[in-house]
Amino acid sequence: MRLVPDSGQRVLQGSAQWQLCVHQDTAVVGELVLLDSSDPVSPPAGAGPAFTGGFAGLAFDHRCRLFHARPEDAAVEFVLWGRTDSVGVHEHDAHPFAFTGSDHVAAGALPQRPLALACDASDFLYIADPQDKAVWLVDTWQQEVARRIPLDAAPLDLATYGDAVFVLLVDGSIWQLAPCEQAQRMPWPAIAGAQRLAVGPQVKGRHLAWVLSAAGQPGAQLHALHAPRTIPAAFCTDLLMEPTETPQTAQVLVLAQRPGEELRRLQVVPTEEPLAGLVAPNYDGRGIEQAPDGRVAYWTARGVRHAAPARGRYQQLGLVFSIALDAEHDQSRWGRLLVEACLPEGTALRFWAFTRDELDFNDPIGGPAPAGVPPVLSQATWTLDEREPQALYRDPSLRPLAQAPADGFALYDAPIIAPPGRYLWLVFQLEGTRSKSPRLRAARVAFPGHPLLQLLPRTLWREPAAREFLYRLLAPIAAVLDEWEAVATGRQRLLDPRITPGAALPWLAQFIGLVLDPCWPQEVQRRLIPQAAPLFRTRGTLASLQRMLELLTGAEVVIIEQFRLRGGGVVGNPASIVSQAVLGGGYRVGGRIGEPDPQPIADAAPPDFDDFAHRFTVTIVAALSDEQLTCARRLIEQHKPAHTAFTLCTAAAGVRAGVGSHIGISSVIGRSAGFQPAIAGDAALGAGFLLGRPALRDSDEEGG
Repeated sequence: MRLVPDSGQRVLQGSAQWQLCVHQDTAVVGELVLLDSSDPVSPPAGAGPAFTGGFAGLAFDHRCRLFHARPEDAAVEFVLWGRTDSVGVHEHDAHPFAFTGSDHVAAGALPQRPLALACDASDFLYIADPQDKAVWLVDTWQQEVARRIPLDAAPLDLATYGDAVFVLLVDGSIWQLAPCEQAQRMPWPAIAGAQRLAVGPQVKGRHLAWVLSAAGQPGAQLHALHAPRTIPAAFCTDLLMEPTETPQTAQVLVLAQRPGEELRRLQVVPTEEPLAGLVAPNYDGRGIEQAPDGRVAYWTARGVRHAAPARGRYQQLGLVFSIALDAEHDQSRWGRLLVEACLPEGTALRFWAFTRDELDFNDPIGGPAPAGVPPVLSQATWTLDEREPQALYRDPSLRPLAQAPADGFALYDAPIIAPPGRYLWLVFQLEGTRSKSPRLRAARVAFPGHPLLQLLPRTLWREPAAREFLYRLLAPIAAVLDEWEAVATGRQRLLDPRITPGAALPWLAQFIGLVLDPCWPQEVQRRLIPQAAPLFRTRGTLASLQRMLELLTGAEVVIIEQFRLRGGGVVGNPASIVSQAVLGGGYRVGGRIGEPDPQPIADAAPPDFDDFAHRFTVTIVAALSDEQLTCARRLIEQHKPAHTAFTLCTAAAGVRAGVGSHIGISSVIGRSAGFQPAIAGDAALGAGFLLGRPALRDSDEEGG
């Protein structure tokens, strides 16, 4: 037997549910409903002339220089990106980048038509030269040609990701290049007419890659090389992939269009949908590049510029028709509507409510719904309705034991003013301006309505008009009582630190005399509260302090009392004073540390016990951030024994000469930081930097 609940709530939330609704001048962006943009996301095919301005590559090196190709003049220029004057204005004037030939190539040989550019991790500048059917490597430090890589077909574009450099040839094939190795063809399919290339991170061992065919033409298309997929991109002239930490779940392409048009941003994973674009005033239409700070750089007649987020241009009125919400009981009285939304100044959100007991109509708005999906409101019902929409009222109260709304959002509520019925349809009206739109996140409606009328004498609400008036009059009181009942029903949750709301954790900790430090993460607070009582019984001991730090950091903690290391040996071992070295307890050569003339330990003066008594060292075997280190230090200060001093170390400290090295305790053997090329003004000798770089190996190939 199926049990039908007598009460509950119905929720509209998330992209999947909002997509089932019918939208008129509104759109679903992520998990939000907004007013639709009044401008098309991309120009339709055939709208205006094709772009024939050609291509001129851009590339950033690791010295903050932006290189710009000038194919018509067979030259390359650069801009000192990020350099500003005394008032913070960026330098825009381009400087010629002159480079010479070398012994690695034929005498006097230089690129004839620099088209596409790329820089690798070693600051070699790759120059694609379709006229010479080759890619040139230029040493940007020495400003000379380091190598010429001949190819079977003319190169059209270059792309980099990390240390990898890729070249797109006119026949549609893609090859991977390296400073010293032979070019290797990638296993990607050759796309006829491909002209632009973008390569991203690896997913499941394969690079993400897109190519653009028919650039600047009405029939331009995007082709995914890592998957069989094609996307129309009319008049697109260049593309790049936005960096992301989760490429397997989120991918966004930035598409340049013709001069004077916005740069498009297109989400291709997990779903294909347009995002807010970028404005690029005076863009020359010949290429874009990702700047080191994440912005999109482009070229103009006055040098480099950066694209800025486009201001929204929205419709000023839009409607959202919800699917049928089912209470599963005929003649159900629907209760309060609670909406989570963001309403900027100048915008508004209102709604209508419609009810009935049957779904026997054949004119749903937007056409028949797919199988298994509740229908939308009847077109006749909507057309014949002449009511004004209901207003929503902001609810500023803080709901105990309830999840707070998302940042920037607030809760709005109103009673459902509609006759009883099993099915409920909501119609939201979004009102905005050209630059602002309401943001609808979720809608929850409870059923049945409040029962307070049943507590009044029937003579007061026998008449329908009086019943409706009293029902609406008592709705605010019923809402408060419902909140109090919800708190009373779930009050036992407050006593369980695993499930109690985060705001109640300090209150719960006070019952056992524990003061929670605001710097402790919430999961740490939940772990520490259940163990606080047994830890307090042994407060001030080594075991108690060690356990508290382990709960805070989630790492191994080693505490060494200094008196155990006095004399360079181990307590209770008389032979330690005659040993020259003790593994695990400190290492000394010839005598007492700090003495100008080494002397045997046996003849050394007795140790100063003031340097060891009441002192201890805490080593956390993890690399902590500054905030975590400060939090750990504060915990030790609060719970260590009185009149003691301590030293706090982490795995980031490494081996410290003259202090003591304990393998597995204060010295952790792991991966080194490696070496980075030293740049004048930004490097310190002996701090992990590398002077110079290995020379290119000789190559037997042409021009090698």
